[in-house]
Amino acid sequence: MNINPEKEDFGVRLRLALKMANLAHLKTSDIATRFNLRHPEEPVTQQAVHKWLNGLSVPSANKIVTLSKWLNVSEQWLKYGIDDSKSSTSLLSSLDKKLLSLFLNLSDPQKKLIIQIMQNFRK
Repeated sequence: MNINPEKEDFGVRLRLALKMANLAHLKTSDIATRFNLRHPEEPVTQQAVHKWLNGLSVPSANKIVTLSKWLNVSEQWLKYGIDDSKSSTSLLSSLDKKLLSLFLNLSDPQKKLIIQIMQNFRK
């Protein structure tokens, strides 16, 4: 079985967000029901929630928006683990932020290739 660190990390953050919201006791079916009340246009199954919690899949961007609002965490933290409340990102230019955002959406092999290309520019 292939292990995807991004999916696993998302599952960890989602479980933590549920715990911080005092919802860690909920069953996957209860989480799905409560989520669907907030996101009725695209409901999810308890199997989908199970996959999120266990690092087997990551929800789509619009579902992450709903989750983050419901659980009172930032979208960036929930999706990427980036704490945007820190001022370190305020030091980045808009171009740097765009580059970082694009880079974080790449697969690991793509990231490695981009790093190699960037290192070649420095030579």
